[in-house]
Amino acid sequence: MLKSLLIKNFILFNQVSLDFTKGFNVLCGETGAGKSIIIKALDCVLGAKMTKEMLLDKNKPCYIEAVFLNQINQEITISKEFQNQSKYRIDGVLMTLDEIREIRQSLLDIHSQHQTYSYMQSKSHIHLLDNYIIKNIPEYFELLNSYKKNYNEFKETSLRLENAKNNLENNQKEIDFLKFQFDELSLADVKENEEEDLNAQLDVLSNIQELKEESFGCYFALYGENQNIIEALGNINHVLSNLSALDKTLVPIQESLYGAQESLKDCANTLRDYSNSLEYNATKLDELNERIALIQKLKRKYGADLINEQKNIEEKLKNLTKNTDNIEELEKNYNSLIEILDLLSKNIREYRIQYAQKLSKLIEEKLKTLELKEAKFDISVLPAQRNENGTDSVEFMISTNKNKDLGPLSKVASGGEISRVILALKSIFALCDKVSTVVFDEIDTGISGITSNAVANSIIELSKSTQIICITHQPIICAKADNFIWINKTHGTKTDVTIEVLDESQRLSALAQLASGEITQQTIDFAKTLVK
Repeated sequence: MLKSLLIKNFILFNQVSLDFTKGFNVLCGETGAGKSIIIKALDCVLGAKMTKEMLLDKNKPCYIEAVFLNQINQEITISKEFQNQSKYRIDGVLMTLDEIREIRQSLLDIHSQHQTYSYMQSKSHIHLLDNYIIKNIPEYFELLNSYKKNYNEFKETSLRLENAKNNLENNQKEIDFLKFQFDELSLADVKENEEEDLNAQLDVLSNIQELKEESFGCYFALYGENQNIIEALGNINHVLSNLSALDKTLVPIQESLYGAQESLKDCANTLRDYSNSLEYNATKLDELNERIALIQKLKRKYGADLINEQKNIEEKLKNLTKNTDNIEELEKNYNSLIEILDLLSKNIREYRIQYAQKLSKLIEEKLKTLELKEAKFDISVLPAQRNENGTDSVEFMISTNKNKDLGPLSKVASGGEISRVILALKSIFALCDKVSTVVFDEIDTGISGITSNAVANSIIELSKSTQIICITHQPIICAKADNFIWINKTHGTKTDVTIEVLDESQRLSALAQLASGEITQQTIDFAKTLVK
């Protein structure tokens, strides 16, 4: 429970402190005195965002400190200092915002007008029902998490599948063109340096007669008739052989000439064979010219390096067509996720239907204690398209008159009825949440008289298990408070706010003023009846 709150340099407050008690605490005072600012400060110290506009003196930091008592009556001091940035501490130790928000869940629940609006919206009803189920069945939280995890994967897979199909469709023309190019180059089957080899062959065939005649002429000069080069070398070699017998220094020369003679014989024989092998082939010449023409045509079309270009085209094709394989895998994963989601959503629906009935009954019973005797309440759980919350549509339905059919809460309930529905929900959820302190900011909007008494009794009942802090202007509700805190704004040279815990006598005067706007014996007597 909240034990005390200290506020410095925050909106209207230079410095104020408040003490709270167990049970039912009321914040009361004239409009604009700063009651909601106190709740705002409490919200801020437990993680709500602050801005420099909230500083009374922009040159000084704001400091807010809340002291809570845990279940074994140990004090927990949570503070926040803010000027340009926020600093949170628990018992003097710096904490992160996430750590503060986590501990807040068990300490405080603030119900404001904004939250009332949220509760009225049908889109929030599914979350309210789910939260109620989680409080009763903790494993339901894991079921929801599993569904949301798979649903997020399903959405991502759906998007990837759609993009893959669109890309494949958009790229089909390019794929067909690349396939044509790849097939054309594959069919040509151009080899490395093939054009150079073909040109060399073409040079031979184009000059075959000259090559044949001249090569044979070279052979004939070397070895073809008397007085040829090889015969002349033989004669020289014979002379040197005789001379080397007389002078040994001529032996190396004689041996070299002998070797040259034998090499020339080999050359002559090779030239003869080469000349004999040469034959004119018109068909082969045409084939060479056609092949060279094809290669030159492909080079003009694809560039000088045909082999590398074919590899590039093949790589582009792989990148574009791999989407086909990817689509098959994505479709398989997509269908698998649908099966998982269908199973999980079926289990979720069973829980929702079961606990919708239980919660509807509890709320309806609570509404009857809040002077809605003819109220009927039902939580509708209907099939819906698959979304992040499952495949259900959840809406709170209410009828406050026995001759009226059930209708959506947002359309059927009046202002006063809405307040009581919210109080009924909060009473039930607070018990489930086991939160130590619940704050109601004007939960009594639109009610009066006997209804105010019923609301007060409901708050009193709830305050037996949970500390209640309530901003109200209803004297009937204020009269039942365990702790009556009066906020008063004074106007002198500067606006100032005073906060006072009222004793029994002061309470009577405050209740008299709330009831009629003035303090008379008659209003004091009325206040006494309220207290009794």
